[in-house]
Amino acid sequence: MRILAISDEPCSKLWSGRCREALQGVDLILSAGDLPASYLSFLTCFTDAPVVYVHGNHDDRYSEAPPEGCLCADGKIVQVKGIRILGLGGSVRYRPDGINMYNEQDMAWRITCLRRKLRATGGMDILLTHAPIRGLGDEDHLSHRGFECFGPLLDRFPPAVMVHGHIHQAYTAFFQREREYHGIPVINASTSYAFDLPETPDRREPTRRGLRYMRKASSFE
Repeated sequence: MRILAISDEPCSKLWSGRCREALQGVDLILSAGDLPASYLSFLTCFTDAPVVYVHGNHDDRYSEAPPEGCLCADGKIVQVKGIRILGLGGSVRYRPDGINMYNEQDMAWRITCLRRKLRATGGMDILLTHAPIRGLGDEDHLSHRGFECFGPLLDRFPPAVMVHGHIHQAYTAFFQREREYHGIPVINASTSYAFDLPETPDRREPTRRGLRYMRKASSFE
């Protein structure tokens, strides 16, 4: 499966007349947050690939005007083309306001609430987050710090890949696109990046228990 991961800043090639050409061969689009809703909706007009998203810390406006034609995976497990995606949007809280910010305990509780569903569905194939893992591609400044609780989640329910955003390419001259956490590929989706879903020989077949589907289910199955 060919996946296009996007986050934080729109890609000029995608948000243009060249979009259809750029999306050829893409089976699934994953948005890791902090992108205009109009941008995600625009992409759906030029591809049959489902667009699945989580909220970034700057996506409070999604509550009033969510991306049209896209599937929100934030705080739930969704199944798209047989692939189980667990979404955990938001960043570490660095100011009092902001509905898509969490302290470490809040994010850990969100994960705890999803453990039963993860067991029911046989785990996950993709972990889609906005923030990175603490100590793996994040920064020391609170506003760009990752979550420690993502590590134990990956240990307990190892996916084929983790995709996150939040850390922009422009932040450093030493930007690193791919890392690994205990053998699990961890991809920073900043702007855009296409990759093939890694093979997982011990992958359990997904079940329908605990999963969320978009109303137009035929587009996602």
